[in-house]
Amino acid sequence: MTREEYLRDMVRLWLGLPAGAEVPPLPDHLAARLLRDEERASHHRDQWGCWEFGFSDAHHRGALLVPEIDQWLADRRAAGCGGTPMWPDGHGFALAVSHDVDDLSHHVTPAQWARVARLRLAGRGGVKGRLRALAEGLPVTAWQALAIRPAPDLAATVERALDIEAELGIAASWFFTVWPISHASPYDCTYDPDDPCTFRGRRATVAEVIRAVAQAGHDVGLHGSYPTAADGDALAAEKARLERVLGRTVASTRQHWLHWLVDETPGHQAAAGLMIDGTLGFNGSAGFRAGTSLPFPSWPSGILEIPLTVMDAALFRPGAMGLDLDLAVTVVGQMIERIAAAGGLLSLLIHPGQLTDPKVETLMRRVIGQCLDRGAWTATHAAILAHWNRRAARLG
Repeated sequence: MTREEYLRDMVRLWLGLPAGAEVPPLPDHLAARLLRDEERASHHRDQWGCWEFGFSDAHHRGALLVPEIDQWLADRRAAGCGGTPMWPDGHGFALAVSHDVDDLSHHVTPAQWARVARLRLAGRGGVKGRLRALAEGLPVTAWQALAIRPAPDLAATVERALDIEAELGIAASWFFTVWPISHASPYDCTYDPDDPCTFRGRRATVAEVIRAVAQAGHDVGLHGSYPTAADGDALAAEKARLERVLGRTVASTRQHWLHWLVDETPGHQAAAGLMIDGTLGFNGSAGFRAGTSLPFPSWPSGILEIPLTVMDAALFRPGAMGLDLDLAVTVVGQMIERIAAAGGLLSLLIHPGQLTDPKVETLMRRVIGQCLDRGAWTATHAAILAHWNRRAARLG
């Protein structure tokens, strides 16, 4: 499929038009934003190898928080160029809640501590570098000796997120990492499915927790390690291990650290048999990296992208947006207004390890509450994939 054919078909599917219908052309500047031409045009990346919001033309135009493609589509529908609605059962827009399980707890097992220490030491050059790392303290401030527990308790993190979702009556997408990974980096998560923990008041393994999340009706996907953005074999191996733990096929993914390479990662994901990805966002800001909140098959890989609109760390972390709770709720509320008006999708990422911070739980509850009050369809990434495929098949 050529670039032009892809863009035409993408607009057709978003507008809900049947095959063969006349389709308005997506303006060139919006097409370039969707296809991430600016990421291909520049090799500049941040210190973690990521394309960050400050490099984006939309940021410099003041349009980063505006779903420009969605608004263009809404204008076309208002002019009579629209067919099958985007969302099921009369819902005007959608909400997808997800969790990257980077940290299971604020405590670690001795084995997890040792893995972090090995990663930190491996990143220091020579004997002097390793000695300096030891002098500075290993592995990092939050994970020193006092944080070690034989079986860290997940009550304030994973259990808390599950309880909130059960209370609100929604399902979420949960992304778990696995260990060992072939080329671990200092940025990677360090828990293993066989590691012990305390879950629902009893000793369990992380593997049992992963299965319990799935049995509760949530979508479980792979949180691919940092190096797998450029290593298809490692990504496939991690997917296979998670599938053995889970006992079922894994279709959903999000790359750890949002490490996503425009000409590599989608192809590796598709080759590994993954079908839906939620990586396309920013570590340092909320916003619409590809100019849309709507799902779209990545070109040319075909993996369905769920653009990441907002995550807790980007809103609150110093050095990112650095907002307080009131400002964060205001910013996300404005985005909800724009998304709802244009019939889009709000993708909200909450890290379970951050739920010990009261403002993160408050944000989660308020955002979900606002969307439910406005009649949003709430769905996991897997449910969005199934809906997208059914709808596309009906349109032809």
